[in-house]
Amino acid sequence: MNAVDVFCSNLQNALAGGTLRKLTLGKLRDELAGQEHIYVRPVEVRGELQLSFVHRYPDRDITKNFPAADALARIRAWLGTAALAATLFSTAERVQLVFNRRGKPQLRRQPETGEPPSLRHDQSKARLLRDERFLVQLGVLDPSGRPRTQMGDKYRQVHHFIELVAPLIRDLKPGERIKVVDLGSGKGYLTFALYVFLTEKGLQADVTGIEQRRPLVDLGNEIARNCGYGGLRFEAARIAETGLAGADLVVALHACDTATDDALLEAIRAGAHWILAAPCCHKEVRPQIRAPEGLEPLFRFGIQVDRLAESVTDTLRALCLEAAGYETRIQEFINLEHTPKNLL
Repeated sequence: MNAVDVFCSNLQNALAGGTLRKLTLGKLRDELAGQEHIYVRPVEVRGELQLSFVHRYPDRDITKNFPAADALARIRAWLGTAALAATLFSTAERVQLVFNRRGKPQLRRQPETGEPPSLRHDQSKARLLRDERFLVQLGVLDPSGRPRTQMGDKYRQVHHFIELVAPLIRDLKPGERIKVVDLGSGKGYLTFALYVFLTEKGLQADVTGIEQRRPLVDLGNEIARNCGYGGLRFEAARIAETGLAGADLVVALHACDTATDDALLEAIRAGAHWILAAPCCHKEVRPQIRAPEGLEPLFRFGIQVDRLAESVTDTLRALCLEAAGYETRIQEFINLEHTPKNLL
């Protein structure tokens, strides 16, 4: 069987065995053009097992349900034509099907753990942020509270980031102080989200966003004042020149090139309890890579060597953190279909 047939067989078996959690379709075109993603999950409708399709557009979601056989046929017809990426999540593994530029499918697998799927039709997404005023002022939401066109991914990224932070601070008690520094905060989407989440948990949060670009610093401070966020401020500074003394949580998301390394170094020096970094571009290792004798053909393609350099760099960073006494994990931050710089 080819990769598509194997993927569809895995999907059918997971559905029949009750282990299918969800399916994501991406890189959409042709009849599915204009949609960001399609999310599929099993549901029970009047005693019948069906698949629920959530068609996600930039400004709305459309849900359609189909009997299992019809749904599987629909998915099979889309793969390689209208959908060039698909990821299957079961209780035991994650299976990803990706088509390259020549239309050749590639299959990737990795272990996955998760709860058995719920077949309830009326599931609602629990959000950890209640106060979203800052997202309105930053232009992510319109005045009615709905994501603006092309901002749906940013809205989900903000909430997903908070879901990743929540387990880290679960042992903190209301009233405790926590100092947070966000290095390279940019427009401040996640800086604001951190402050709101921590204060909603009853913590005394002191949050600072560090950003070189003065207009973004001024914008962040203006929005913080408008929303009454007294413990949140933005400062214009370079990461390498920022003192982190007393910081409990240091965040550096998509700090370019060696700015990520500057952030890690300063956070380690400050003894930060938690460090969250999502590396961006990094060029230090790439020029140093040389093909070992006899393996030159493996280094013919520049894009593969670039990816090797990135993998080596991120692994070195993780090892340096472990050498400094940190328990370290590398995981996906956001969906690979949104950006290849998706490691946290």
